[in-house]
Amino acid sequence: LPIYDKRMVPIWKQRAGCGDEPGVWDYHVILLHVSSDDQNFIFDLDTMLPFPCPFDIYTEEAFKSDAYINPDFRRKIRVVRADAYLKTFASDRSHMKRPNGEWQKPPPPYPCIETAEIGR
Repeated sequence: LPIYDKRMVPIWKQRAGCGDEPGVWDYHVILLHVSSDDQNFIFDLDTMLPFPCPFDIYTEEAFKSDAYINPDFRRKIRVVRADAYLKTFASDRSHMKRPNGEWQKPPPPYPCIETAEIGR
């Protein structure tokens, strides 16, 4: 989970971006598939890069070097094991709405993330 203290995470090659500009997220969930082969892959539902994308290409193209990023927007990465994520992570997308209840931007077309234990 790329996260940032001020809830603004720049990630390039995103559908939410504009041209060469990054998409800016309050957090963003991606899957790292660690393979028994030499190549690991990133699964990102919002990327414009190949799906799945080889890890080295994704990190270079989507994360960019910290040298290109204002220090105020440098990312932190939180690694969550898949079993813990599937058991405990849920989102009702309320963080994507303005105080009046309107969407800041249209929500993704796929359903909210729910778990059997937590629900929304």
